[in-house]
Amino acid sequence: MYVTKHPVVKRIEPEVAASLRDFGYELVQIKYGGLARRRQLTVYIDKPGGVTSDDCAQMAQRLSLLLDTLEAPEDTWTLIVSSPGVERPLTKDEDFVRFTGQMAAVTIHPPGGRKTTRTGVIREVADDQVRLTCDDQSYDIPVADIIAAHLVYDWGKEEYDQ
Repeated sequence: MYVTKHPVVKRIEPEVAASLRDFGYELVQIKYGGLARRRQLTVYIDKPGGVTSDDCAQMAQRLSLLLDTLEAPEDTWTLIVSSPGVERPLTKDEDFVRFTGQMAAVTIHPPGGRKTTRTGVIREVADDQVRLTCDDQSYDIPVADIIAAHLVYDWGKEEYDQ
């Protein structure tokens, strides 16, 4: 997958991922941006069974200490630790394997082509390609052409207990 990352994210990502792993969490994604005096560093975490608000608060405290030692980012910023939500970003090649059989939106930008998004079920991942089934058509998408992807939650399928 080709995803452009802010230099701050590139610098801190390995340490943040290792720290999260030590506490039983998975790093889903780090985002950094915003206006000069209102920058935000958002860390999306997950664990089997999902993430609670208490998990986010505890990891925000721990990551804040870690980030202070890394001196990153260098300007004023706010740390946010969050669950990835029901439409979880797919940020690593292995995410496509893990979520095979689920609906996803995949944005591609092939060299020399134009950016498009396909929404369908992840069927297979093999030979550096993701097979996506959209409206009874299959597409083999080169992983190298993927610039963004996320799960798509089917809000109409939700059944409520009476």
